Amino acid sequence: MFEGLDERGWLLIAVGVTIFYLIRPFVLWPLSLASLFLGYLVGFPSGVPLVLTGTLVTCFLPFLLAGYFQDVNGYTSRISATGESIVTTTGELRGMVAARLSPAPADSVSIGAGLAGVSIWNFALGTLIGELPWAIFYVTFGQSLRSFSSDSVQTVNIEFLLVVSSVAVLLLARPIYLFIFQTE
Repeated sequence: MFEGLDERGWLLIAVGVTIFYLIRPFVLWPLSLASLFLGYLVGFPSGVPLVLTGTLVTCFLPFLLAGYFQDVNGYTSRISATGESIVTTTGELRGMVAARLSPAPADSVSIGAGLAGVSIWNFALGTLIGELPWAIFYVTFGQSLRSFSSDSVQTVNIEFLLVVSSVAVLLLARPIYLFIFQTE
């Protein structure tokens, strides 16, 4: 279907994907939808920078809004204080990379980082580094759907999920250990 598109068709798809990334955090659609679609459409490796760019754009909106509402009331102030304490313990960049490597929802991580006062630079860099394995995973998975047939159905690569989650835990193991035993 996409092979016969002219310039106007590709422009329409680019506009549609951009709109998806801009409204996605407000309707709570998962990032994996766009990642799979771009993987299917352009494949690996071309789809990876597109997915990372879209991810960064769509995650900035909740991050900036959370930062704006950081001290609105007592409840968000307490959440912000807790988040700031965690960020102080783990470090902004390490915490962002670990949070993005974990299978936590993108919007939750973005809102938490905004409330915790993570700098824009560390947010952006941590998002790009931490989302890279996921972008590669979803783009290659989307690309594999081009030749999808019921005979080629395979299970999700559990080893990949375990490795990425283990790296996230290892990034935080020492800071969490120090945090627990320093507070006692």
